[in-house]
Amino acid sequence: MAAARRPKDLAFLAVLLLAALAVSGCARRVEPPLNVTGNGTVNGFALGPGDYDFSLVHDGLTRTYKAHVPPSYDRSTKTAVVIYIHGGGGSSAGSKNDGLYDYSDKYGFILLSPAGTGALGDRLLVWNLGPSLINGTIQTHSNYASERDIDDIGFLSKMIGDAKSRFNADGNRIYATGISQGGMMSYRLACELSDKIAAVAPVASPAVPMDCSPSRPVPVMHIHGTADPCAPFNGGSGGCLGTEKDSFQSAQEMVNVWLSIDNCLPESSVTYQKGDATCMTYSQCKEGAEVAFCAVEGMGHVWPAGNQYLPASIIGPVSHDISFEQIWEFFAEHPMG
Repeated sequence: MAAARRPKDLAFLAVLLLAALAVSGCARRVEPPLNVTGNGTVNGFALGPGDYDFSLVHDGLTRTYKAHVPPSYDRSTKTAVVIYIHGGGGSSAGSKNDGLYDYSDKYGFILLSPAGTGALGDRLLVWNLGPSLINGTIQTHSNYASERDIDDIGFLSKMIGDAKSRFNADGNRIYATGISQGGMMSYRLACELSDKIAAVAPVASPAVPMDCSPSRPVPVMHIHGTADPCAPFNGGSGGCLGTEKDSFQSAQEMVNVWLSIDNCLPESSVTYQKGDATCMTYSQCKEGAEVAFCAVEGMGHVWPAGNQYLPASIIGPVSHDISFEQIWEFFAEHPMG
């Protein structure tokens, strides 16, 4: 008869199983104890490269996020983090659809993809954007999340802490980007969590939140297509996909808000130009911050070089003249501290 396994043997096998799941990328809702001991941990971090689905409870709600950890991830090395925030009506799968998993693998950052909330569970999700002041009128961006006053900023802050307990994340290199509502949530993070977010890159944001007062100047790259029918480049009323009665700030107005917040001088220079895409950067800002404004002629309400998720006749076309490459370059130049 085989001898009974000792507790130490069982603990060792458990650690090996966790490590195998992490490396294979097949782990789903793998949430081991945060201070796993014994073989298989490095600096207290048990999880390695792979794809993970995590959940946490915040403000009485179970919230979820995905983590994509690149093959190059080394648990002994502090690693940059990019948070991709999906647009209204989307889901956390948007980051993969828009190619962010490939960029994570290429540049070696950990990708976090949080999920908003909605009436249908895991799809058609939205964010609580908070109010904006547009043409002297308060715009509330009414939706499922705002009507229930869901604490999305609290959730995203807790998500960052949760991810840092699981992975060797570099607290000085945590960045946020997103499209549409996700772009405005990136702005909210810059406004309200500037002690945790090093820089942001909103795409096709509808507005900047009211009363934005970050504790430090935050570097910002704003990307917007001139043919965006859902968050019009020139602002005003209009929209699409259920926002036809909303009002929007123009792309230039949003940039101007950040020029004021970051105390930038008005001089700018062209820092990127390819085809229909041109980025103007204001580099003389307080404490080394920069504000970049990338206008893309003819691009619609889409992720740069991303997924044409609806026909161009509805949301406008994707442009391949700009991509996450430029966002990552901006992020890499702006760690916090």
